[in-house]
Amino acid sequence: MGWDIAREKKTLENALKTKGLDFTATYLAVRDLHAIVRTYPETIKPETITILKGVLEGREHASQTQAYFLYREAADALASVVVRASGEPVECAIAALKHVLGTVAGDSHRATAEALGSLPFSIHGPKISEMTIQDIPSVNWQGILGKNGTTNGHAPAVLGRSLIASLDKEERLLVVKLACNEDSFQSILREAVWMEHLNSGGYSFPIRFHIPTPIKIKGGYVFRLQNIPVRMPEGIGLHPKRYAIGFIAHKGYFTYPNDHRMERRLTMEEFREVILRNAWLLGRLTSLGIVHCAPIPLFHNRIQRHRRPDNGIYEWQRGGRLDRWLGSCAYPNFGLTGIRDFEHLIAFNGLSRKLYPHIGTHILSLLLVTGSYFRHKDPEKVGLDGQGAPVDARELFDKSALKALIQGIFLSYYHGFVESEFTGEVPFNFDELASRMIEEMGVDRHMEEVLRVVDQEQMTDEAFRDFLQKSGYPEEEIANFKKGAKDIMIHTGPHLGGFNQRISLPELIEFVGSVSALCILDRYQKERLASPLGP
Repeated sequence: MGWDIAREKKTLENALKTKGLDFTATYLAVRDLHAIVRTYPETIKPETITILKGVLEGREHASQTQAYFLYREAADALASVVVRASGEPVECAIAALKHVLGTVAGDSHRATAEALGSLPFSIHGPKISEMTIQDIPSVNWQGILGKNGTTNGHAPAVLGRSLIASLDKEERLLVVKLACNEDSFQSILREAVWMEHLNSGGYSFPIRFHIPTPIKIKGGYVFRLQNIPVRMPEGIGLHPKRYAIGFIAHKGYFTYPNDHRMERRLTMEEFREVILRNAWLLGRLTSLGIVHCAPIPLFHNRIQRHRRPDNGIYEWQRGGRLDRWLGSCAYPNFGLTGIRDFEHLIAFNGLSRKLYPHIGTHILSLLLVTGSYFRHKDPEKVGLDGQGAPVDARELFDKSALKALIQGIFLSYYHGFVESEFTGEVPFNFDELASRMIEEMGVDRHMEEVLRVVDQEQMTDEAFRDFLQKSGYPEEEIANFKKGAKDIMIHTGPHLGGFNQRISLPELIEFVGSVSALCILDRYQKERLASPLGP
């Protein structure tokens, strides 16, 4: 049997070395070789790894529609060597995958990053009990103030769906956060439960992280706010029963790292400290199985989110157009006090390959917010000029500062997640990525979006008119549109990529994939070396 396997393996390797196979034959040969790796890992030699690496580096099948699946099979075969074999083949396979990660692009890079991102290791998030509530108390604003030892007679400030009052000579904030229409009270309850858990779960963070303290009304976190004392902004869409939670936060809770208001703008040094600290926190929380699912809202297509099976949410691995990137960065869910908006936290207990996209979302969000920091030096310089040409805002960027921030985000997140400093060579070019980010984020080439007939038909007449008005159409033109008659071109950008096209900054996606892969690879190696069953 051993001789037969050796002969079959040699036949497959020789076929792949000839480079003369068509796409289908190449795929089948790689698939069969992968099967041998899984079943007989002890037969794998460095030559096998060299051949699989050659498939990933080869360009002869790159133009095939299904090329990704060929590369995925080859990359997964190398990952199987890492997991199932021992000794020299493991080291060779890791070196091969890292080399490919730093030298190829496109489908081959994606497959390699995803293969590394699937290496198995243990992350077990905390058990967060789902609380059930039967009787939800009602309370008014003054009642909440009184419970927290203040009789502040001023009307609360309003930010989004939150009411805010200062406490302790403005050192702390009392925040009441109302549920939106689409939220059940379980959604806001989840945020309060996470606050309580992180405050009392024995966690210790060596860097600044101000975790809000939830308040209880009649023994529970969720209440109904009676007689809201101020007018709420239009379009918020509050829950009709006015469900809410309350919490005490640090005075800097609503300080955003990339604020577009000049009077609240952070200096470069302040921004660097905040963005790198939050990169570390996102990495460390993820390593503990506490994953933030939405550092910023990322969409492939916002307009179509109500009728798409993926809800229009951006899946960065696919490399599609990123909808309204600058708008997505307006109010990130991290800031001066650390990570915030805990309703987006989940306890992760699953396969590492499902963790890989979450890590990528974190890195992508941090980089986009970094780009927006430079754009917000002049927030009015956006869109199209008077002649309809894209606004060029590249002079707002500082390339050397951007490059240092990109590098810092990688190193900080890696340190938080892997729990050790990164060593060795990085498989990406920080200088080139900084240049490409400035080129694509600094020029608003992609402003257009198409409002499809099917999306118009789901709008009320009032919502249709309001949408066109917010998209910049004058009243006289809006009056000439008939809802549902035809597709309408609108300007909602800047986007990264044209409508129904690929992202215009693929280097960003490849960097995100590489960072995510390295984090998982090195966490896997660290855990394997620490295991009594490891090498």
